[in-house]
Amino acid sequence: MLASTMLFHLLGLWRQGGDCLAKFTKWVMNSAARIWAVVAILSMLLAVWQGHERNKMATYARQTKRAWDNARKDAEQARQQTEIQYRNLAHVSDLTYAQGVAAGDARLAAYIAAHRVQPSAQAHPTSPSQDPNPTIPAIAPDQAVVASIGDLQACNADYTYARAAYEWARGLAQ
Repeated sequence: MLASTMLFHLLGLWRQGGDCLAKFTKWVMNSAARIWAVVAILSMLLAVWQGHERNKMATYARQTKRAWDNARKDAEQARQQTEIQYRNLAHVSDLTYAQGVAAGDARLAAYIAAHRVQPSAQAHPTSPSQDPNPTIPAIAPDQAVVASIGDLQACNADYTYARAAYEWARGLAQ
């Protein structure tokens, strides 16, 4: 019952509003000055609405710029922290390599002394071979020199470098 009464009143108000709007439109159309006055009022309302929208968009632009600036600042801080981390890792790797070279040189010197490795006699690369007919002996001598000191030093340097590179790469994965 209450709902039907409210609906009846709403329809009455709607009809009265439409009647008022029709009377107002008729009244405005009777004079050019009134038409211009309504156009001016509508223009002012439109200008106020556009000003409100402009302020809303300016606020949105400031918020967006602030968010971008914060994101850029955070990204720069993350980049700097990562760069510091990688520089520290590189420094540690350099120290590890230097320690490995020193330890390797000490081990190599001890090995050379213990096994009495002698420097091999090397022929001058531009001179012809001393033996005109080199052959591989059928029986190897009892104390054959497997490597020269230079070969051992090259192997030691290669191993030390490879070990340092391996440790550096393991540090990147962590």
